[in-house]
Amino acid sequence: MIIKSNAIVINSFSYGESSIISRLILDNGEKISIIIKGAKNIKSGKVALFQSMNLINIDYYHKNTRDIQLFKEGSLVNGFLNIKKHFESIKYGLCIIDFINKALPKQYKDKLMFDIVSNSLSRINKSQDSKIVFILFLIAFSHYNGYSINNFKFNQLSSDEALELFINNHEKNSYLIIKNCMINVDLNKVIERLLSIIKLHIPEMKNVKSLKFIN
Repeated sequence: MIIKSNAIVINSFSYGESSIISRLILDNGEKISIIIKGAKNIKSGKVALFQSMNLINIDYYHKNTRDIQLFKEGSLVNGFLNIKKHFESIKYGLCIIDFINKALPKQYKDKLMFDIVSNSLSRINKSQDSKIVFILFLIAFSHYNGYSINNFKFNQLSSDEALELFINNHEKNSYLIIKNCMINVDLNKVIERLLSIIKLHIPEMKNVKSLKFIN
């Protein structure tokens, strides 16, 4: 069966002499592994397509009986190039991806999680403050994994209000509202506090090694 889907690349690694295997989160929220045969052929351009954080559109051959699916064809939707120009945005972008890879259960499937990751990367790519976006990602990630962070305020903005603004992409001024409520807030301390709270309730967070780059 051929399946067509948008996907965000989590990571990729070499397999054999000419192929790579990529880990993806599909637009339905499912995580899959996919083999791309002949990807290391210079003319194929497939290695570039399957770089971490890329938003791509793919067709692949799916079989329920195998763990690794087979790539058919694909194209780049958004490479989030602005993220990749600055170390600060790269480290938060990769940390978001690492959360999806390491802290979500293997059989997890929720379209909202794909939307949250796509939303977060898009906001960072538009030069919104990486730390603020990461804070909002942490609140959303925790909420949709069964633990809502309540009674957490950024001046006059509650975490619930921030989450609603963050998810509502149709609200043009949502980021400005959130940013204005975080003026004079120590963002590093907020991130540290949020992580300490989430770790108590989502033990898989211990697997997110990239956190060492932002702590």
